Amino acid sequence: MVHLVPLLRGRHRRRRAGEPRRARRARPARRRRPGGRRLESGHGEWTRPRPGFGSLPDVVAAIRDTGRRAGIWLAPFVVGVDSDVARTHPDWLVGPAGHNWGQDLAGLDLTHPGVQGYLADVLAGLRDLGVEYAKLDFLYAGAVPGPRRDDVTPVAAYRSGLELVRRVLGEDAYLLGCGAPLLPSVGLVDAMRVSPDTFHEGGEDGSHGLRGRMSLEARAWQDGRLWTTDPDCLVARPSFALRAEWAAVVGAAPGLRSFSDRVAELDDWGMDAVRRLLTGGVP
Repeated sequence: MVHLVPLLRGRHRRRRAGEPRRARRARPARRRRPGGRRLESGHGEWTRPRPGFGSLPDVVAAIRDTGRRAGIWLAPFVVGVDSDVARTHPDWLVGPAGHNWGQDLAGLDLTHPGVQGYLADVLAGLRDLGVEYAKLDFLYAGAVPGPRRDDVTPVAAYRSGLELVRRVLGEDAYLLGCGAPLLPSVGLVDAMRVSPDTFHEGGEDGSHGLRGRMSLEARAWQDGRLWTTDPDCLVARPSFALRAEWAAVVGAAPGLRSFSDRVAELDDWGMDAVRRLLTGGVP
């Protein structure tokens, strides 16, 4: 499953020869687009264009023409059990990986040559289009328990899959992990989400509190040591009851800076908070 991230401000610094990956830092200003280019007919099928979106190569080219780096959101290690991939290649599946987007999910066997070839082909296609930034979500699916083609631990299988992603997208690609086993990812991603989603369905009124705050603050030490930390995005829309409190938490946290609100839905407070965040201030 792939979503295009069409707006990235500035360029991420390329790693110098011999520099540890953990020291790579992203420029702070970034807007996430959770919806956009969806290339799947079923979750995990990434090569079929969505009608009405237009040309992916043209969009990537337009982003790059502005001096920005085009980015992609994708969940490379998981497929929907109702997808053509799952039905055609049941031997590619390991075990249950949760439920989302209205269907049950399954983790892919990252030791299977068919899966490896499929991932390599899709990722190489994105790379050749000029995509240089990838948010890799639902990565835990690569480490779910279950039988695999090779007799390896789930963690070893997961790390082999992440190594494949890095190898295909290249050393200069900026990789942001999310929903990932943390320690097995060290050395293979440039940034890592260190908290759960703060704004989520059912929690818009603030009744669930700031569920990302504890883990974010507990893992802040990882920034600049293991990777650049991602505290989750600022949520500045008026419908989020805890937006001011969350803005203070995000502003005090190290690492990436991003927001995912539709600009048209922001009021004056929300616009000011976003501007302060993306210019290095505290919302």
